[in-house]
Amino acid sequence: MSVKIVDFDEERLKKSLCQIYAVQLSNCLPDQAMPRIMEKLGLDEEGAIELLNSLIRLGWLSTGHIIPKFYLRPGFVSFFPVIVSTSGRAKIEGLTV
Repeated sequence: MSVKIVDFDEERLKKSLCQIYAVQLSNCLPDQAMPRIMEKLGLDEEGAIELLNSLIRLGWLSTGHIIPKFYLRPGFVSFFPVIVSTSGRAKIEGLTV
């Protein structure tokens, strides 16, 4: 299944972030979460890159010490270390997956 996120409205981003957070909680290593997230959200690599760029720009995902440009390209996005930031958790507080 190949779905691209076209509409970046806040509600859709919050729902995606909520699902990302649930996968992050169930995974030990942040760099192994992205393939599960892509599968769960039905995203191809381009859709995942668009989603991650939006969430990083909003400050809802933390990039820590990594350089996002390295991971946000086809062939590498599935290794992106997913860490939901404090402001991201505040945005999805009260939402359920």
